[in-house]
Amino acid sequence: MKIFLSYASPDQASAQMLAKKLEAKGHQVWDPERDLVSGSDWASTLMKQMKSAEAMVVLLSPEAVDSRWVSQEIEFALGAKRLQNRLIPVLVRPTRNIPWILRELQLIKLGDNPEKVAEEILERLHHSQHGSQATK
Repeated sequence: MKIFLSYASPDQASAQMLAKKLEAKGHQVWDPERDLVSGSDWASTLMKQMKSAEAMVVLLSPEAVDSRWVSQEIEFALGAKRLQNRLIPVLVRPTRNIPWILRELQLIKLGDNPEKVAEEILERLHHSQHGSQATK
């Protein structure tokens, strides 16, 4: 499964740690900080990657909640039918003003066990795949 990571720059270490765990479980993770090439048309590359993603994991922190880019990525995911039930919010640090819609999606707390968080993300994605196949 192709997973798009959305996060603010200060959360890059957490994002890389989580990406490693998800990739170790056989998933392709697209990380804008890692995978965007200098000099490329980043806006169209981001859009292309979001359109091809099968899931989005958004890391929430005070910086992410204030980030215009993270907000736009969340809006895209909420509007993309194929990402229905596949937008997974992960709380990196205590954060105020988390958009209500993300709180409704059941936050996963990163804590100190990224392996457990990766398992929970994959469990939710597994359920979303089976749920969408049942409605076809």
